[in-house]
Amino acid sequence: MVSVLRSRNRRRMLAGVVGLVFVTAGCLGAPGTEVDDADAVAEQVESRYERLEGFQATMVQRVAVDNETETTRATVAFEKGESLRVAYETGPKAGEVTVVENPSAKLFSGERADADAEPAALYGTVAADFVRDNDVVFEGTEQLDGRPTAVFSVTPPDDATTTRPERRIWVDVEQVVPRRIESTWTEGGQQVNETIRFENVSLGVPATDTVTTTGGATT
Repeated sequence: MVSVLRSRNRRRMLAGVVGLVFVTAGCLGAPGTEVDDADAVAEQVESRYERLEGFQATMVQRVAVDNETETTRATVAFEKGESLRVAYETGPKAGEVTVVENPSAKLFSGERADADAEPAALYGTVAADFVRDNDVVFEGTEQLDGRPTAVFSVTPPDDATTTRPERRIWVDVEQVVPRRIESTWTEGGQQVNETIRFENVSLGVPATDTVTTTGGATT
């Protein structure tokens, strides 16, 4: 059951998480402040994307459904304009490598963003829609694993379906990348709790693994 739910949620998670790498740039205010200026967020996200060449991190994903829990550990490497590479170390896909070429267009296909737009504009549009479609509130700052982070809550509107997740997001205020994402939603009558942690985060073009076989755009 956990594997099925992860598969259903993977495209939503990838699009959301990759977009959230940039969403919170410049959005800090007093604790309790709602982030509601979608156009300003779009501009900030586009600017952040232009400055970032890529990043690499260890992603630890834990999904719990009732009494069943599954943990996946993977190395995620994002190179701007080139690819998103996920190398699974543990979990059901251990040993597999997924490489999404031209991730901006593929991750957002089927979304409201124009897949033919420039990547910076794509991320800006998705971030703006994210702000319009949810209540995003800056809760304050706290230390997480020794890093200063800004904490945001993301709540869907009251009329949203139960499959729309509620989230809390911890964003590194210096690197402006997510460090932790907690999501809760209901699917098939069961509550799903997902926690994604990013460890060993480094910015810049990821190191190339010459022995990796490039896969398709499976997400």
